[in-house]
Amino acid sequence: MKKILLTVFLLFLLSGIVLADVAPYYINSLKRYGIGFTKVQSPLVMRLEPKKDAKILETLTFDYNNSAKCAINKNKCEIDDIFAQYSTDKKIAFLTTIDSTENWNMVCFNQAQAPVCGWVDDNLNKYYNYIEFFEQFGKKYGIYLFKDLKKPDKILYAAPLKETNSLGSIEMPRFISPWLIRGNWMLVKVKDFKDSKTGWIQFRGSDGKLRLFVKF
Repeated sequence: MKKILLTVFLLFLLSGIVLADVAPYYINSLKRYGIGFTKVQSPLVMRLEPKKDAKILETLTFDYNNSAKCAINKNKCEIDDIFAQYSTDKKIAFLTTIDSTENWNMVCFNQAQAPVCGWVDDNLNKYYNYIEFFEQFGKKYGIYLFKDLKKPDKILYAAPLKETNSLGSIEMPRFISPWLIRGNWMLVKVKDFKDSKTGWIQFRGSDGKLRLFVKF
């Protein structure tokens, strides 16, 4: 009986590894910060310039079963090293966006060094700035704080200024929903095990790094 239970447990673990999502849980999980995120589709054609006849830097094909292939940078095609967010369940994939024009977005594989960056067609790959990203997806799925966020950075304020009154802090939330964004501040509604509270939290530091993310 013990052997059967152990086998089932191992199979469960292996299936979890095979269909593991990619999500940032720490402030430095995102190797590269930009101006927002682009929801990408496969095949993803990345070009040197923002025009259709520009040189192709990479063609990335992927599915939502943790399979990805790069036509050129074959040694940089691990799921964990490509996406800022990748969900097998929601069938959604995002890359960090570092620049945007009217019809094109420059996206990057989230490599710590020697990143793969190129322009992608906005008609096929939708760009969201931070406000759009959190308003559209955060309100739908909720958000979570990064695990290494320091206690002073979990404090809720009455206004988007640290000089205003404190309304408590986020400790063990069941659900966090964003309401408004002003600058680097986000007005959130927090439901914990006892009650609900609303206040402002600094969702992005002065270094441009995020302190929270959408809970896909």
